[in-house]
Amino acid sequence: MAYTNAQATPRSDIYALAMQANADFNKLFIGDQVFPVYGSEVKLGIYMKAALANAELLNGDAKPRSPGSSYDRVNRKYDTDTFNCQEYGGEEAIDDSYEAEVERFMNLEATTAMLLMRQYQISYEARIAAKLFNASTFTATAAAVAYTEANLATINAPADVSAAKLRMLKNGLIPNAVVMSANVLERVRRSTLLQNQVYGVVPKSAGQNALPGDDDIARAFGVEKLLVGRAPKNANQKGQTYSGSFIWGDTYFGVAYLQGGDFTAGGAGRTIQWTKDTTGLFTPETYRDDKIRSNVLRVRQHTDEKVIDTTAVELITTSYA
Repeated sequence: MAYTNAQATPRSDIYALAMQANADFNKLFIGDQVFPVYGSEVKLGIYMKAALANAELLNGDAKPRSPGSSYDRVNRKYDTDTFNCQEYGGEEAIDDSYEAEVERFMNLEATTAMLLMRQYQISYEARIAAKLFNASTFTATAAAVAYTEANLATINAPADVSAAKLRMLKNGLIPNAVVMSANVLERVRRSTLLQNQVYGVVPKSAGQNALPGDDDIARAFGVEKLLVGRAPKNANQKGQTYSGSFIWGDTYFGVAYLQGGDFTAGGAGRTIQWTKDTTGLFTPETYRDDKIRSNVLRVRQHTDEKVIDTTAVELITTSYA
């Protein structure tokens, strides 16, 4: 059953306007591509997943059978895990007189929704980044050469990715994505060995100054897509002077198998959205508060960000500096 509320009205029209107004900024976020959204009708639940050992996914232990004898029987087991969706959100009052004053300049409802949604997009992105770039969850292996400015001539990101892909192949996974921060990308795309792989070995005297794009680098890595976390955030607390930083850190980048849909399809993780309480990943809604003569705009989400397969990501420790 779709979410309804007798007091607060879900505003798909405002959501569409906010997404349109925020279109360029939204391109900076990659969270829902790393952990695709999976709609759940229950807030708290249990799900099954196939792990390498218990599900005997890669066992090559077929035995000969003699005529009249029993067939070897597989006792396959599936692991279980749980999820519990947590609500996040906030609201902002739009005073009637203020809206009347500024309506000739802007659609105040859409602008307010856009800014509120941006706050919760940033928080959501930060939760995904913390889950993915976590060496306690996924295996981390040091890069062959530290990703420092002084090492631009010897940083070998394609080789680091290739080694990670081979490690994942041993687990029966074919990586389809590389996930990295904006800082690491800018360092990598200026590295000599990556440029040689993209453009061929070009002498400096030839004046080759082009930098490879995201698609060029994805092809050099041999994956379908390169996801770059370019979304910014305020590194300081509320009320302090703004200090800009990036959500996705530089300590690691990930070689990953990303997948959506049912949990048994595997992949690094899912964003589980409670569909009975929301209309989408973010739900804008309004209600009237006549005590302050205002329409109140609320933006919220009800999700759990879950790691599904701890073998679906190989982290590379960059020693970025």
